[in-house]
Amino acid sequence: MIHIILVEPIYEGNVGAIARIMHNLEFSSLRIVGAIPKRNDFYLAMHSEDLLLEAQIYPSLKDAISDLDRVIAYSRRTGKLKPVDYTPITAAQYCAKIPQLEIGLVFGRETFGLTDEEAALCPLRCHISTNPEFPSINLAQAVTIALWEIYRLHLTDDHVIKINTVSGIELDNIKAYMLKVMRNTGFFQRKETINWDNFLGKVLAQLNPTKMMVYRLKQMFNRWNVLITGKGLGYEKNEINQTYIESK
Repeated sequence: MIHIILVEPIYEGNVGAIARIMHNLEFSSLRIVGAIPKRNDFYLAMHSEDLLLEAQIYPSLKDAISDLDRVIAYSRRTGKLKPVDYTPITAAQYCAKIPQLEIGLVFGRETFGLTDEEAALCPLRCHISTNPEFPSINLAQAVTIALWEIYRLHLTDDHVIKINTVSGIELDNIKAYMLKVMRNTGFFQRKETINWDNFLGKVLAQLNPTKMMVYRLKQMFNRWNVLITGKGLGYEKNEINQTYIESK
């Protein structure tokens, strides 16, 4: 399921316009960080007021995405510290491959977008290309572009190969396992310049591993731990059996 997440929208009417296009394109889950829809939002949400009434309100972006499996931030900003993973078209293709998961599409404030801390919570980033001399897109229009690409691809769903990937919790678990081995084996330098937590989160989200792939990653990292420290981290017996069964 796709969840549209708006971080502290400022201008009245934008949220209503977003609710209307969500209704047009058959999306139903709206999450808002920090702001309750206003009167003009309801005016522009013609025949889509229920989406505003049922919108979930959260105190922070961290809370709004805590139960989701994958998160993509839509941003106009690019750069060395703001790498671009997808265009709206390729982001739609990514979502189409994992319809069984809970996916959040995050849109920042109309004034300055997402803070660095908020952006770091989103492993994947989508950039909407525009006129470089006037790159800022209206919030409702940015959401429309993103949702239209997903909806358009949904119309030709037969051409999309689905991936039986793991949940967000399982991604977090394997990432924690890998980081633990890296710490145990002295991988990290005294003054580390790379945020390996964010890097691994992005790589795993892009990879969309199956249960067997996650299991093999644990095997590989556990062997690394044994070779360096002389000790293994071990496996859950049920995990091994379930992974074997699902690979048959």
